[in-house]
Amino acid sequence: MKLLFLLRHAKSSWDDPSLEDHARPLSNRGLKNIPKMVHRLNAWQWGPQLILTSSALRASETAGLFAQTLYSRPKLEAREELYTESAFELMDVIRSCTNVADRIMLVGHNPAITNLAQMLGLKADSIPTCGVVVFAFEVDCWSAIDSGQATVLYFDYPKRARPQPEELMGD
Repeated sequence: MKLLFLLRHAKSSWDDPSLEDHARPLSNRGLKNIPKMVHRLNAWQWGPQLILTSSALRASETAGLFAQTLYSRPKLEAREELYTESAFELMDVIRSCTNVADRIMLVGHNPAITNLAQMLGLKADSIPTCGVVVFAFEVDCWSAIDSGQATVLYFDYPKRARPQPEELMGD
């Protein structure tokens, strides 16, 4: 079994309009939301073993803070190809992963993160900043995952009081 954690980066700062998109840091609100979401994920017995993050500053800062404070102590790796708007490019990255980790977290951007989550079966209009979705795949290797095989296990975000499992599944 493989577990895929999709994490949209925490809220970014727009204080300096001269910064290019790739260089935008996290906002104060983003920095406050990360510990809340890590705390919720730490309640799970199985955290990610590996975090793959977009190279954009706001995503890599989010991923770094998650990696430092998750009980599972995942390895962290930045990937340029995760700085994308394409869910298909994210899926290519996932399928190219070796089997050294059965539980992988991708930290990226919208619309790619939401579109991928929807392709995999999440019934939500959007994943908010610092939102996390976890999918399970009954496969032996990442190259074998397909959108029709995913089971939604978890969906949470900072302003949500508590995830409701019945809201996650389709009809």
